[in-house]
Amino acid sequence: MSNKSDFKQLMSNREELYRFFARLFQKEIDEAFFEQLRHVKFPMDREETQLTEFSDALLRLNEYFEYDAGETLDDLAADYAKTFLGAGIVEGHAAFPYESVYTSPKRIMMQNAWNEVTDIYMNKGIEMSENAGDLKADHIAIELEYMAFLCDDTSQHTETLFGLEEQKEFLNRHLLNWVPEFCLDIKYYADTEFYRMVGQLTTGFLQFDSFVLDSMIAARKARISVTRSFRVDRSRLDEILDGLKKDYHIFGPKRYRDRGMRETDGLIRYSEINSLDEIVNNEQSDFSPKEVFYPIASSLFRFDENSVTETINNDPKGIIIFARPCDIEAVRRLDNIFLANGGSSDVYYKVARDKVKFFMMECPQSWENCTCVSMGTNRTENYSIAMRLGDQSGYTQKDREDRLREGIQDGRDNGRIREVIDLQVKDGEFLDLFLEEEEIRYEPRFIEHNEKDLKIPQIDDPSLLPAIYNLEFWQKYNDECISCGGCNAVCGTCSCYETIDFMDQDNSRKGERRRIWSSCMRPEFSRTAGGNVIRKTPDVMMRFKVLHKVYDYNKRIGGNEHMCVGCGRCTKRCPEDISYIDTVNQLYDEVERLKAERG
Repeated sequence: MSNKSDFKQLMSNREELYRFFARLFQKEIDEAFFEQLRHVKFPMDREETQLTEFSDALLRLNEYFEYDAGETLDDLAADYAKTFLGAGIVEGHAAFPYESVYTSPKRIMMQNAWNEVTDIYMNKGIEMSENAGDLKADHIAIELEYMAFLCDDTSQHTETLFGLEEQKEFLNRHLLNWVPEFCLDIKYYADTEFYRMVGQLTTGFLQFDSFVLDSMIAARKARISVTRSFRVDRSRLDEILDGLKKDYHIFGPKRYRDRGMRETDGLIRYSEINSLDEIVNNEQSDFSPKEVFYPIASSLFRFDENSVTETINNDPKGIIIFARPCDIEAVRRLDNIFLANGGSSDVYYKVARDKVKFFMMECPQSWENCTCVSMGTNRTENYSIAMRLGDQSGYTQKDREDRLREGIQDGRDNGRIREVIDLQVKDGEFLDLFLEEEEIRYEPRFIEHNEKDLKIPQIDDPSLLPAIYNLEFWQKYNDECISCGGCNAVCGTCSCYETIDFMDQDNSRKGERRRIWSSCMRPEFSRTAGGNVIRKTPDVMMRFKVLHKVYDYNKRIGGNEHMCVGCGRCTKRCPEDISYIDTVNQLYDEVERLKAERG
């Protein structure tokens, strides 16, 4: 069997075992299930079974059926009622099979654990079945059934790491945190060898499965050690992308012909795509891909006078983004800002960012305002797949049909031309998709020369900063810049935001807190609580932005890396045609002059 088939079989086996254990606690044992238990096969050939608890439990199970303990089904039914329902004993003395009982201070039902798992099931679109009867959401049988559901759900997806980590999280947080103690209570309260054996077997199985999950997660995270390249028919790659849509939202630079700021052929923005034909490869996009996972506006939580409900994105799908090298490097700058800044991570950013994988597109050319070579962002290794799309991408289906007709009229039988795409796979999650394709030697090509160069000011001596702040050339932006903030909106590395509370129009006691992009080129950005505006005029706003891009970030992060990645969108976007490149180059000249004056 292929690796994929092996994985599906393993998920199926684990699903059956979880349902089996759920049945043990759901209700009394009947004759049919007792016979099923007699013949159940556990995975004895795995190293993880050498765990003492599980190994001993399996031996105990075999011995139970090999040597008749003399326990009837009536005996087991009575012991079930006594052990798990507290029938016939002092109130409060039993192994009550609810997480809340074992995790709440008062050891009673329907506490925080019940709320948590109820929300988890609801967010997954799961409703309690009629078979559950009077069992609550945090009953051990229901939690085990949910693990069975997750096993099946994970097996249906191509991207399995997310599902495995989801299983691991639930197993640790809502089973292993209380079931071992619960099973010790079974040993204490049960009268039958059967249920004492069931308690030990359950703990052993959960420990065993925890090790299985750890090994699968580790294998997927470290699966690839050798990069492999393939040549794929364009139509075949579209089929692969179509299959990936079951597990991923796929985004690429897409043209909107009825939108745009200037008299151009529309607007190119990152949006969800259905095929390669929608990707614009022969032009630069007007916006960066950051808004896919760091949207212009996002809800953090809703609130009323009594409670706060955090907004959680429970979409199980990952995100694939077709992006240029400089844009991928821009996201790495954002990662530094949100995830490695001051020793803590921004949880809202991280939840979305963890879902993202990049399919890198070779740049067919360097565009007018690109300075990626100067900024060292013309190359990147941070991608799952790199590919050379060719000059036909970005056309509509009608465009392609017109080109085909033109080729036939010119005497070329384009109907027989094989359109192929060369690509390199570095992420093991996608390798199986290409194993039947033609394997080739392919290395991505990167831009080696831009039309323009950007000279980065070398401010080695901080004592130069006061003089730099007071440079006369900043003042020209008071006449040129209109403080619209358009440059920030299209920048791939601008990260600033505001948090704003929006109150419901119909109920002033309810509302929502949202995170919304902000712009350092707007006066409101530096307004303090007392109403004072720190940076009131375009000259100081421009100075702040430019120094942040080519000095402040580098000073904090270190090395040769700067915040600007040289995509040039800010220059392209500016309604006043202010050139960021000219601004930085002039700053470079001024800094060199100041250093020369100091000798």
